[in-house]
Amino acid sequence: MSKPLVHLSNIAVTLYNNSSDNFSFKKLLLTQKFLPEQISILNDISLDIYEGEIIGIEGSNGVGKTTLLSVVAGILPISSGVREVHGKCLPLLGLGHIFHGDLDIEKNIELWDASFNSNFPLEIGFVNDVIAQAGLKIKKDTLLRALSSGMKSRLAFELAMRDTADILLLDEVFSVGDADFRSQSSQKIKNKLKTLGCAVIVSHDRKILEDNCSKIIRIKDQNTIEIC
Repeated sequence: MSKPLVHLSNIAVTLYNNSSDNFSFKKLLLTQKFLPEQISILNDISLDIYEGEIIGIEGSNGVGKTTLLSVVAGILPISSGVREVHGKCLPLLGLGHIFHGDLDIEKNIELWDASFNSNFPLEIGFVNDVIAQAGLKIKKDTLLRALSSGMKSRLAFELAMRDTADILLLDEVFSVGDADFRSQSSQKIKNKLKTLGCAVIVSHDRKILEDNCSKIIRIKDQNTIEIC
């Protein structure tokens, strides 16, 4: 079997709880200790993702789905285990998160390009084509804060589909927008996979995962994932 593009072995992620009583000046004075409470988000999780796979991830709120994507993307450090990722990751952990409301559309596209090292051809024709293909009837000098959340999602998704990433990580991308947007997005992802290494999609909607993924994984708790 070929080498996986993503290899996670016995991964553990432990974060500090900054709302814990242990994380307070009062506690420091009373105990002479400053020991923030630690929370185990994931523990002993292993996963391999191979070229051509679209992996769907489901699970209840707070179980660690976004944390797992953040580990793959290298955003969150792991406490123990092995993380090996071969290729450029494009993490969309909430569409539009990279945008800035006080910049216009053209500047936001430039911001995306710089943030993800996308190497877009940033001429006027490219910007206008992105806007058109995203289904937005706006000008390139429109401020982003004038757009609805659905419009921002369309813009972000269109840019993601034009990016040169090897590994696409999508967190609840299909939970926003109308039915037409979700249908077009599904088809674009399928087309995009032809130029991608692999993709991971997190969604609460089982039908979305069944329609788009070659394999669905459920995170049951911090210690357990299973193939559905």
